[in-house]
Amino acid sequence: MRKYLPLLVCLLAAPAAASVKCESQNLNGHASKICVNSGQFSHDYYTLIVDNTVIFTLPDDYVEDIVLSHRVPEDAAVEFPATGTASAGAVVKITGGCLPVSEKQSLGGKMIGVEIARTCSFQWGAVDVLKDVRLTFE
Repeated sequence: MRKYLPLLVCLLAAPAAASVKCESQNLNGHASKICVNSGQFSHDYYTLIVDNTVIFTLPDDYVEDIVLSHRVPEDAAVEFPATGTASAGAVVKITGGCLPVSEKQSLGGKMIGVEIARTCSFQWGAVDVLKDVRLTFE
Protein backbone atom coordinates (compact mmCIF):
# COMPACT_ATOMS: atom_id res chain seq x y z
CA MET A 1 0.00 0.00 0.00
CA ARG A 2 2.78 2.42 0.91
CA LYS A 3 4.37 2.21 -2.53
CA TYR A 4 1.05 3.29 -4.10
CA LEU A 5 0.63 6.30 -1.79
CA PRO A 6 2.47 8.78 -4.09
CA LEU A 7 0.28 7.81 -7.04
CA LEU A 8 -2.83 8.09 -4.88
CA VAL A 9 -1.81 11.60 -3.84
CA CYS A 10 -1.31 12.52 -7.51
CA LEU A 11 -4.77 11.30 -8.32
CA LEU A 12 -6.42 13.11 -5.41
CA ALA A 13 -4.52 16.39 -5.82
CA ALA A 14 -6.71 17.47 -8.74
CA PRO A 15 -10.12 15.82 -8.47
CA ALA A 16 -11.11 16.59 -12.05
CA ALA A 17 -8.12 14.68 -13.40
CA ALA A 18 -8.17 13.35 -16.90
CA SER A 19 -4.80 11.59 -16.85
CA VAL A 20 -1.61 11.14 -14.84
CA LYS A 21 1.81 10.72 -16.42
CA CYS A 22 5.00 10.08 -14.43
CA GLU A 23 8.68 9.90 -15.27
CA SER A 24 11.22 8.39 -12.87
CA GLN A 25 14.94 8.77 -12.37
CA ASN A 26 17.53 7.27 -10.00
CA LEU A 27 20.22 9.85 -9.37
CA ASN A 28 22.83 10.32 -6.63
CA GLY A 29 21.34 7.59 -4.48
CA HIS A 30 17.78 8.93 -4.66
CA ALA A 31 14.76 7.52 -6.48
CA SER A 32 12.74 10.46 -7.79
CA LYS A 33 9.58 10.82 -9.80
CA ILE A 34 7.80 13.79 -11.34
CA CYS A 35 4.13 13.33 -12.21
CA VAL A 36 1.78 15.57 -14.14
CA ASN A 37 -1.94 15.34 -13.57
CA SER A 38 -3.80 16.88 -16.50
CA GLY A 39 -7.17 18.23 -15.40
CA GLN A 40 -10.21 19.25 -17.36
CA PHE A 41 -9.92 22.91 -16.39
CA SER A 42 -6.77 23.39 -18.50
CA HIS A 43 -4.31 23.51 -15.58
CA ASP A 44 -1.87 20.68 -14.97
CA TYR A 45 -0.69 19.72 -11.48
CA TYR A 46 2.90 18.58 -10.91
CA THR A 47 3.92 16.29 -8.05
CA LEU A 48 7.54 15.74 -7.02
CA ILE A 49 8.24 12.47 -5.21
CA VAL A 50 11.69 11.71 -3.74
CA ASP A 51 12.51 8.40 -2.06
CA ASN A 52 8.79 7.44 -2.06
CA THR A 53 7.78 10.63 -0.25
CA VAL A 54 5.60 13.33 -1.81
CA ILE A 55 7.42 16.67 -1.56
CA PHE A 56 4.85 18.93 -3.24
CA THR A 57 1.97 19.20 -5.68
CA LEU A 58 1.71 22.53 -7.53
CA PRO A 59 -0.22 23.86 -10.53
CA ASP A 60 1.64 24.48 -13.77
CA ASP A 61 1.67 28.26 -13.27
CA TYR A 62 3.84 27.87 -10.14
CA VAL A 63 6.15 24.96 -10.95
CA GLU A 64 8.66 26.73 -13.19
CA ASP A 65 10.91 28.22 -10.50
CA ILE A 66 10.68 26.63 -7.04
CA VAL A 67 12.53 27.36 -3.84
CA LEU A 68 11.43 25.50 -0.72
CA SER A 69 13.34 26.16 2.51
CA HIS A 70 13.60 24.16 5.73
CA ARG A 71 15.59 25.04 8.83
CA VAL A 72 16.86 21.90 10.56
CA PRO A 73 15.57 22.06 14.16
CA GLU A 74 17.79 21.99 17.23
CA ASP A 75 15.93 19.12 18.88
CA ALA A 76 15.55 15.55 17.77
CA ALA A 77 13.48 15.51 14.60
CA VAL A 78 12.64 13.17 11.79
CA GLU A 79 14.39 14.47 8.70
CA PHE A 80 14.10 13.40 5.07
CA PRO A 81 16.99 11.18 3.95
CA ALA A 82 17.88 13.73 1.26
CA THR A 83 18.45 16.38 3.95
CA GLY A 84 21.50 14.32 4.82
CA THR A 85 23.57 15.24 7.82
CA ALA A 86 22.77 18.96 7.89
CA SER A 87 23.51 20.41 11.30
CA ALA A 88 20.91 21.99 13.57
CA GLY A 89 20.00 25.47 12.41
CA ALA A 90 21.17 24.87 8.85
CA VAL A 91 18.79 25.85 6.06
CA VAL A 92 18.24 23.14 3.46
CA LYS A 93 16.62 24.16 0.18
CA ILE A 94 14.89 22.29 -2.59
CA THR A 95 15.29 24.28 -5.80
CA GLY A 96 14.49 23.82 -9.46
CA GLY A 97 11.44 23.61 -11.64
CA CYS A 98 9.70 22.30 -14.71
CA LEU A 99 10.33 24.58 -17.68
CA PRO A 100 8.02 24.66 -20.69
CA VAL A 101 9.24 23.43 -24.06
CA SER A 102 7.36 24.97 -27.00
CA GLU A 103 7.35 24.60 -30.75
CA LYS A 104 5.70 26.62 -33.49
CA GLN A 105 2.60 25.00 -34.97
CA SER A 106 0.14 26.21 -37.56
CA LEU A 107 -3.35 27.07 -36.33
CA GLY A 108 -5.81 28.75 -38.64
CA GLY A 109 -3.02 29.82 -40.98
CA LYS A 110 -1.02 31.42 -38.16
CA MET A 111 2.10 30.07 -36.51
CA ILE A 112 1.69 29.95 -32.74
CA GLY A 113 3.83 28.60 -29.94
CA VAL A 114 2.39 25.41 -28.42
CA GLU A 115 3.72 23.82 -25.23
CA ILE A 116 4.71 20.26 -26.12
CA ALA A 117 6.65 19.25 -23.00
CA ARG A 118 8.21 20.32 -19.71
CA THR A 119 11.79 19.62 -18.69
CA CYS A 120 12.18 19.19 -14.93
CA SER A 121 15.25 19.44 -12.71
CA PHE A 122 15.44 19.68 -8.91
CA GLN A 123 18.23 19.89 -6.35
CA TRP A 124 17.95 19.03 -2.66
CA GLY A 125 20.66 21.10 -1.08
CA ALA A 126 23.63 20.67 -3.43
CA VAL A 127 22.49 17.24 -4.68
CA ASP A 128 20.65 16.74 -7.94
CA VAL A 129 17.62 14.52 -7.26
CA LEU A 130 16.01 14.98 -10.70
CA LYS A 131 17.92 16.17 -13.76
CA ASP A 132 16.55 17.09 -17.20
CA VAL A 133 13.55 14.75 -17.03
CA ARG A 134 11.18 15.45 -19.89
CA LEU A 135 7.40 15.10 -19.62
CA THR A 136 6.00 15.10 -23.15
CA PHE A 137 2.39 16.04 -23.86
CA GLU A 138 0.36 14.11 -26.40
